[in-house]
Amino acid sequence: MKNRESKFQCSVYMKEEGVNVYSESNRIIHLLEGDFAPFIPEWRVEKKAGNQLPRLDCCFDKKQEIKIGENDSFFISGAFEEFLESHTIPYFIHYILEGQRSKKGKTTIHAAAVSKNGKGVLILGKQGSGKTSITLELCRKYGYSLIGNDLVLISSQNNIGYLYGGTKVFRIRATTIKYYNKDLEKFFLPSSNDEWTRIAIVRPQEIQVITEKSVVPIQAVYYVHLYPSEYRFIVKEVERLFSRVYLYQIFSEYIRGSAIIPLIGKDLRFGDYIPSFDTREAFAKRIKLIDWIIDNKNYKYIAGELVDICNFITSNL
Repeated sequence: MKNRESKFQCSVYMKEEGVNVYSESNRIIHLLEGDFAPFIPEWRVEKKAGNQLPRLDCCFDKKQEIKIGENDSFFISGAFEEFLESHTIPYFIHYILEGQRSKKGKTTIHAAAVSKNGKGVLILGKQGSGKTSITLELCRKYGYSLIGNDLVLISSQNNIGYLYGGTKVFRIRATTIKYYNKDLEKFFLPSSNDEWTRIAIVRPQEIQVITEKSVVPIQAVYYVHLYPSEYRFIVKEVERLFSRVYLYQIFSEYIRGSAIIPLIGKDLRFGDYIPSFDTREAFAKRIKLIDWIIDNKNYKYIAGELVDICNFITSNL
């Protein structure tokens, strides 16, 4: 599997988990330092090899191929230009590191998370439920720090849930600022798209949002639904059957490969088949964390106006 001419080029990390990258060309580093980085949680590239990390060999060739070997070794080959177009290798690395995380009871989930005074709040909800609006409001007006928006890294240790990272960027739809955070309109370029597909990318430092760098325990978990003004505020238990199905889905989609698919080229065609890294041990750890969330006294469904939701979260922190 190893290319005879491969040399160590760099190591790539998502928080603690990393992989040593080998290639016959240092052009590989260019593929690992692009504008995609804010969208992969806690992504960083280092020039020093990490100890006991998985090994990824990258070969630039016309033949597109992905191989998974023994002892945490991986191989990918293909045209440099096609990998560049679709960020193939960074997302393949995310897939590799998700397997490493699962062994430690960690996972990537679609969610948002904030912290205040060393306590973490995990914000769940389907697309369009208001997670980003609530996160922005808590960070900008209530003194919270951003752990992650869109993707969050979560773990369980000694029967306690922890938040230890996430994407430090706001991907904002025009619908998000229709009623709230209207001053962010300046980040949107002129577009003929409708409000749902008109999107701006805003980094925390551009709007004076503080980011959390420490691992924090989860104090509360809220499944949210943001409504327009004059909607009565609701707090209630999250329906148990829904919780089990929904939480299992978001806790499993990365380790099972349904949310992270290495694509190839400008046309974003599917790459080779890659198997799931899920194991019985990883499954058991996910279930333990899911059960911990469901049994947490601060796991609630909350719905209503933005100010009521933010006031409730803060008063119960």
